[in-house]
Amino acid sequence: MTSPPTTLFSRRPTRSGILAAVGGLALFFYFLRRAGVSEVTDSIRQLGWAFLIVLGLAGLRFLVRAVAWMRCLPDAHGLTVRQVLAAVLAGDALGNLTPLSLLIGEPAKAIYLQHSAPIGRTLPALAVENLFYTLSTILFIITGGVTLFLVIRPPGTEWFVTAVPLATLAGLVVGAHWIIWHQVPIASASLAWLSRHGIAPGLLARGVARLRETEARVHAQYPRDPGRLLTVGMLEFSFHLLAILEILVVLSLISNRQPTLIDAFMFEAANRFITIAFKFVPLRIGVDEAGTAMFSDLLAFGTTAGVTMAIVRKGRMLVWMAVGMGALIRRELSIAKILSAPVHETAVVVMATSPEGERPPKTRLAAVIAADTDRRHLYAGFLADVIATCRSVDDVMLRVAYAPEGGREGFETLGITDAELLPQKSGDLGAREREIFADLFAGGFSKVVLVGSDLPTLPPHYLNRAIEQLADETVVLGPATDGGYYLIGLTAPAEGKAIPNLFTEIRWSTAHAFQDTLAAAHREGIHVEQIPSWYDVDDPDGLSKLRQDLEDLTHAKRAPATTRVLTKILGPQR
Repeated sequence: MTSPPTTLFSRRPTRSGILAAVGGLALFFYFLRRAGVSEVTDSIRQLGWAFLIVLGLAGLRFLVRAVAWMRCLPDAHGLTVRQVLAAVLAGDALGNLTPLSLLIGEPAKAIYLQHSAPIGRTLPALAVENLFYTLSTILFIITGGVTLFLVIRPPGTEWFVTAVPLATLAGLVVGAHWIIWHQVPIASASLAWLSRHGIAPGLLARGVARLRETEARVHAQYPRDPGRLLTVGMLEFSFHLLAILEILVVLSLISNRQPTLIDAFMFEAANRFITIAFKFVPLRIGVDEAGTAMFSDLLAFGTTAGVTMAIVRKGRMLVWMAVGMGALIRRELSIAKILSAPVHETAVVVMATSPEGERPPKTRLAAVIAADTDRRHLYAGFLADVIATCRSVDDVMLRVAYAPEGGREGFETLGITDAELLPQKSGDLGAREREIFADLFAGGFSKVVLVGSDLPTLPPHYLNRAIEQLADETVVLGPATDGGYYLIGLTAPAEGKAIPNLFTEIRWSTAHAFQDTLAAAHREGIHVEQIPSWYDVDDPDGLSKLRQDLEDLTHAKRAPATTRVLTKILGPQR
């Protein structure tokens, strides 16, 4: 059952979360009082309409992170900047509002996009983007720290105490990049070592294969060509540059002292450090005000300027969080749903043509249904019922592969989104099917099932059975009563292996197609699993069979759109 939007924070707050919030509020009010409520109010009033500039710069920073994430995805990801930006805002809102921070915020970004792209593709790319962001942030903090020490010239002991942990963090991040660049499976190898030495062997052994697969995806999606590396690096650099501009704008308007670029740079380095160190504190309430106030005092801008800057930052954060929360509510995503979200790694693909294409569909039914318009409506009914059947299967993602000659018009009225549309390539049916499997496996799906679009009464449990029977080195086939097949399913080939050649030397659109495919599977050494046969509605005999089936209430309920159209065109069955 779908949780209502009001369940977004249905999980009870933890004791540590409550303590962090209470401590943060105490710090907030202490430094607000120390700075002076009236002084802070006056400073905020001075900012005025410039707050819109602050909001715009913050929005650009979110956009930069979204584009960087997209650059870490495979080129054929099919996502738009708008979709990814909404996911970034939604995840950031959750990360700022809960003590779970990155543990909930980052997965939420990938889960937000799960209807458009598999988590198995978006989450590894997000992990790669976060590595680049973390490296840029650590380098930024270190550079800011060095600049600060050169400005204030502290004793050597303070230099040493601060420099060592920062250098350690930088080393860890650089080491992580080195491990991924050289494709060292350190996480899965460590888990396997613990399992071999008797540490939770049953539990860890089950997780090794899954972790190894995740590592392989992260390694595969790490940008290796110089152009992409440079692009991601420059995007992360732009994120920090926009933050410096924001501080320059705010400080210029609220402080009596004119800030320099160096001042803004050091302030942002301090802000990044506070953000990382206190990520577990919701909204960094209190700690942001305290840290920025003390740093502002250190640079002779005064406590009031520091507290005001932190409050302004909180204000623009709340505005963009409201946008992110709106995106979450539209998707009806709660924390409980995100924490328990399944990883959709199975795609069910309907092979279709546009009901509104230049060439009318179902020409072989012209002897029974002469009008082109009627056949278009009938095919749209078929398609609507098949799609409803596919949507009824749990934990799968729907794709509709449309024939190029028909175009992509007419699918929206059937409730099919742009993200669910997938163009078929050129060539015969076999070449098209193979390319669909290749594209979706490259996109991160581990199981793919193709079905026809003229199966309005297909039982949903046939699809479930096909998915359950999919395994490595296996093809699942649903034989059609006319000698072809109405369903074919494959699993993603192991790394370095090709998709089995089940699509050449097949006599398509004949009574021999199914047997030819069985022979191809035998040549490839692929095991075949069969689900029960079914019929597709291609000719007058198929239509007659369909009309007989629709007399049964069970079939009629399964194909309501087809039933309505047939009754309108041909009248009630006698």
